[in-house]
Amino acid sequence: MRSMTLRNKVALWYTSAMVAITLSSMMILFALGSTMIQVRQRADLINYVNDMAANVSVSNGTITFNTSYITNGNSILLVLYDKDHNVIRGFNPLSMPQDINVPENSVVIAKENETGDKWFVYETKVELDTAEYYLRGVASIPMLINDEYVYPIISTALIILPLIILVAILGGSVITDSAFSHFAQLSNLANNIQDSKDLSRRIGINTNDEFGMLATSFNSLFERLQRAFEREKQFTDDASHELRTPITVIMSECEYAQDCDTLEEAKESIDVIYKQAKKMSTLVNQLLTLSRTGDLSKVLHKEVFNYSELAEMVVEELEIQAKQKNISLINNVAKNIYVDGDQSTLARMIINLVTNAIKYGNEGGWVKISITRKGDSVIGIVSDNGIGIAPDNQKKIFDRFYQVNPSRTDSGGGSMGLGLSMVKWIVDVHGGEISVESEEGKGTVFKFSLPVCVEAPADENMQDDI
Repeated sequence: MRSMTLRNKVALWYTSAMVAITLSSMMILFALGSTMIQVRQRADLINYVNDMAANVSVSNGTITFNTSYITNGNSILLVLYDKDHNVIRGFNPLSMPQDINVPENSVVIAKENETGDKWFVYETKVELDTAEYYLRGVASIPMLINDEYVYPIISTALIILPLIILVAILGGSVITDSAFSHFAQLSNLANNIQDSKDLSRRIGINTNDEFGMLATSFNSLFERLQRAFEREKQFTDDASHELRTPITVIMSECEYAQDCDTLEEAKESIDVIYKQAKKMSTLVNQLLTLSRTGDLSKVLHKEVFNYSELAEMVVEELEIQAKQKNISLINNVAKNIYVDGDQSTLARMIINLVTNAIKYGNEGGWVKISITRKGDSVIGIVSDNGIGIAPDNQKKIFDRFYQVNPSRTDSGGGSMGLGLSMVKWIVDVHGGEISVESEEGKGTVFKFSLPVCVEAPADENMQDDI
């Protein structure tokens, strides 16, 4: 059985089940037919004996008994007894027990133990000239097989039931062949994808049955895999490109530093090398964080903390960076908003959003940071009056390495297109949402929401009371 294919196993089980059902049906038909015939024979036996009892008479002191009824076409034997149970006319079957006791007007079954032959036996009282007699009728049960009602049952069963089995086997074979052909199609497609490495191929099964649902699920899986591989390929290409530039600069500066005539020129080269190394370090750290997003247990350490205080600390730290571009940071952070999350990643989210707003803000402009609570959510808004984002670019800004203005990636350590991608991941893993609204030349608004922790930790409540 283990070496058989699934198709053959299903076909074998289906055929065996149909044969068993057919044989069971045939046995039930025979049993019902036998029961019906036996019921009919009992009725015929009773009616025949009662009719014959009415035809027994006494003529000149002699009992007249129509011998033509003693053995008849129905194979019923008649025996006339006196009240002492002496045989007057007729005879019992030789193999039947002769001392059987038959209650009046009752049908009993007599059985010969050695041969197993069975008979229906029925007796009724006959009164003639004040004398009592008993008329017995005996019918052989095996003789019922020759009854006129048995032949239609047998002939019908022998003709129809084999046809049912044949039709069931053929129908089951067609169904299993059709069904398992889809499995073959799935297997061939998987092998073709493996050989060609083409994840754009899809399964063309357009049915509403289980295989159609399976094909739809496989197509969705292939589509997700295709997108994932494309993203990873793009990620690898972009990472290689981002790393190639600072490495090239470092190598060229090292060669230049080797030939420097003055210490000042060497210091300038070392300064360039340091900035490029710092840029590479930032990029590598961000790449390591993003590479671990598949295993959240290694990245997140959730706890309940005061998100308002964290946001205010971040805003204070970024004041210096904002002042370098003469940008005002406007703090609208509500007090005592608690969340259940990872402090370091949620801090990184605000840092990236505010840093992005400062970087693309206008000289002398402003950046507003708003953190409020609305129902069971934390609503955060980071807005600026900077250069804005074109409508076509707004859908792509959360993609890895995507830069709205690539020219801003300079040797001084500009954006590498990972900040907003990391923000999107942080919001997602905390069960929140983020969106962007922007208009070129007028500014940008990032709005995010996070689940709020309704109750503060016990030690925090105690400090508030003090």
